[in-house]
Amino acid sequence: MMATAPVLACQTTTFYYVGFAYIMMRRYSDAIRTFTNILVYLQRTRQMYHQYRTFQLDLIEKQTDQMYKLLSICLALHPQRIDETVLSHITEKMSDSMQKLQKGDLKEFENVFKLSCPKFLSPVVGNYESPLANATPAPRVDPWKHQMKVFTEEVAQQYPLLEIRSYLKLYTTMPIKKLSTFVELPEDEFVRNLLCFKHKMQNLVWTKGQSGLDGEFHSESDVDFYIDKDMIHIADTKVARRYGDWFLRQIHKFDELYRLISNINL
Repeated sequence: MMATAPVLACQTTTFYYVGFAYIMMRRYSDAIRTFTNILVYLQRTRQMYHQYRTFQLDLIEKQTDQMYKLLSICLALHPQRIDETVLSHITEKMSDSMQKLQKGDLKEFENVFKLSCPKFLSPVVGNYESPLANATPAPRVDPWKHQMKVFTEEVAQQYPLLEIRSYLKLYTTMPIKKLSTFVELPEDEFVRNLLCFKHKMQNLVWTKGQSGLDGEFHSESDVDFYIDKDMIHIADTKVARRYGDWFLRQIHKFDELYRLISNINL
């Protein structure tokens, strides 16, 4: 068992960086899949690797918390169905933060990104041999600030789309003019935002047999619609609940309770 701790730490770190790279590439479906796979595995093996306390387990716990935060960002920008156990953990531990993210609170996006992003290194090396290097230092772009700027610009683009999505989930058909008055936008600008919504929901998604950078464009949004003349038609994309996940969680809870009672009786 002691030999598996370094392997698990390496595996967790790999999934963490791959998922973060997918976020910065705007491939939110792949990021959600990456984070969910490793978080489900960590939840199911928690009792085994927590028997031994090493510095690697501290790293695993830190990166696990960071991945939950990054996953909440992905779900706010690209909502879709995920494993019930992972979703319940986010709901219990990050309910306030998740509500702010879903409302498009830019400050909350910045705070969560700051707490969960990795350390950044600048790929540009300064020219220390230049005679001007000691005289007047050239302005250097902080890599963390640069990555934060890229991320916040993407969030700012999607901010008006969050409100539009909330209205689309309430109706099956709606005139463009009426819905544009709800969001207080001119009709032309509202139509542009609808097209932007369609574009943002199209993600490059990895398929089996391809490399991690390859994929095909898919729309996995929980809201889909099309425009016919002056009318918006919203498709019903509700997914039936999977009761198997709920029963599995209850079985695991009863199993843990049985073990606890057995140890007390001993």
